Amino acid sequence: MAEMRKGERTREHILKTTRSILVAQGFHNTTINDIIRATGVKKGNLYYHFASKEEIGIAVLQDASREFLRFLEDSFQGPTACAKVINSCQAIFQEQQKNNFVGGCLFGNAALEMSDSNRRFAAVIQDVFSQWCNKLAGALMQAGESGCLAASLPPHLLAKAIVATMEGGIMMARVSKDPADLADCLAVIKSLISG
Repeated sequence: MAEMRKGERTREHILKTTRSILVAQGFHNTTINDIIRATGVKKGNLYYHFASKEEIGIAVLQDASREFLRFLEDSFQGPTACAKVINSCQAIFQEQQKNNFVGGCLFGNAALEMSDSNRRFAAVIQDVFSQWCNKLAGALMQAGESGCLAASLPPHLLAKAIVATMEGGIMMARVSKDPADLADCLAVIKSLISG
């Protein structure tokens, strides 16, 4: 039983360490040797847990997806549906700021790099964006029903616009290292939602 726990810890270490490499370098620029060097795991042990670099990449995205969706759930706080949406976007801004706008969003980065060439990567990323949009759309529908929503767009379209605005703002702030780029996008979202 102790070996099983040790194996799970090793797998988790590989996933978290590889995630930081992929955020910094991208999938194509990351080699198996980069992963071995960064994790300190022997090649045979790495291949015991993952059959290929692609399998590691998919597992990293799936792990990050579960973590992001938990983060999103935790950040959906507030007295109104509008506040919940705004607070979730604000929490994403704070996470990016904590990282000094370095690296950006793993899902956005992977979408740009991998979605045209690898359908498995695209499917995981699409699922994350879809669940994010659905979460927002549900809250926006409640906001519309309660009369606190400023925009007259259908909730699912407004949800897509929010995700696209946040992802675009993250990308712009990653390039400029200027918090204002993402803060401006957040201000647009706030005005769309609460007027």
